[in-house]
Amino acid sequence: MSSTSSPTSPLARSNSENTPPIDLLNYTWNEMEDLCISMEQPKYRVRQLFRWIYQELETDVMQMTDLPKAFRLRLQNEASVGTLRTESVAESADGTRKFLFRLHDDMLIETVLIPEEKRNTLCVSSQVGCALACKFCYTASLGPGRNLTLGEYIAQVLETARLLPEAERKITNVVFMGMGEPLINFDNLMKTLSVLMDHRGLHLGRRRLTVSTAGLCPQILKMGQQFPVRLAISLHATTDEQRDDLMPINQRYPLKTLFETLQKYCDLTPTHRLPITLEYTLIAGINDSKLDAQRLAKLARSIQAKVNLIPYNEHPGATYTRSSPKSIEQFRDVLLEKHIRATCRITRGDDIYAACGQLAIHGPSENPTSPSTAPKPAPPRTPHHRRRRN
Repeated sequence: MSSTSSPTSPLARSNSENTPPIDLLNYTWNEMEDLCISMEQPKYRVRQLFRWIYQELETDVMQMTDLPKAFRLRLQNEASVGTLRTESVAESADGTRKFLFRLHDDMLIETVLIPEEKRNTLCVSSQVGCALACKFCYTASLGPGRNLTLGEYIAQVLETARLLPEAERKITNVVFMGMGEPLINFDNLMKTLSVLMDHRGLHLGRRRLTVSTAGLCPQILKMGQQFPVRLAISLHATTDEQRDDLMPINQRYPLKTLFETLQKYCDLTPTHRLPITLEYTLIAGINDSKLDAQRLAKLARSIQAKVNLIPYNEHPGATYTRSSPKSIEQFRDVLLEKHIRATCRITRGDDIYAACGQLAIHGPSENPTSPSTAPKPAPPRTPHHRRRRN
């Protein structure tokens, strides 16, 4: 098994041929069966391919020794196991790692690994850039980009695992909270969830997968019908006036519509319900008042949601500032007094611009596709108060 990616490995190589190679990561189990048949191979070859790719993390098809040599030679000539190339890896003082990946078309994305004692959580990107233009998010400075393919989604997981020391080579949780809006990339997201959950591959349970969305209501309901994994809503405001200003998507799906949709989502998944999380970034003087906390408690109670408070992560060109630790504590206490399950996210990786809302690759005036624009570490910040469990 290849332990690291190299410039000559199939996963790392840049496509320079006129005909792009087949990316084996772009196939679900059923699609891989069809591919094997098209290559005059029996269906059971997919079982062997899935084992080598998803369990052994192999990228060199010639090392897949239980496949016929003629089939391996054909795959070597016509296929690759992923198309990402690792440009750089930045490590935070707290152990968080941010991976800068180059795609086959030279666009760049960022992926963040958050290691903990008993888990490795990977925050994956869904798009190059983002079209939603949320005012407080650094990714919005990239503007609209393109959707990632199934293979580019999966390669983030496999390449990150492959770059870990062998004893840690397991991604236990995947959160779709990186660059872009996952539900805009709906079809590829659903395929990705199916591959991640497939017991013949990575075999991650629904509770280990979280999709965060700014609130695309039709897609929320479709996801509830197809793959009811953990759902997190980027809320960040408690009135339409506030949210219209911070998040333009609210003008299309205002709070009333959003929460009616979330109730329907809950009704769709009564037998295996996972509580919805309301993500709420606290911005000084904007959305951190006691009245905001009271309104948030009412919204959370309406769908029995839990609340994850996020101290605002500042970045170059930001016009907002983080609420003070005292304000955050008081805000959370209001929620707890209202019997709302509320935690405060411990900020991880903000010294390398890897924290929530900081993924953007470039500075405000730099070219987002240039390899020289990997973010420089920010000055260390004072640690914030710990999360209180209740």
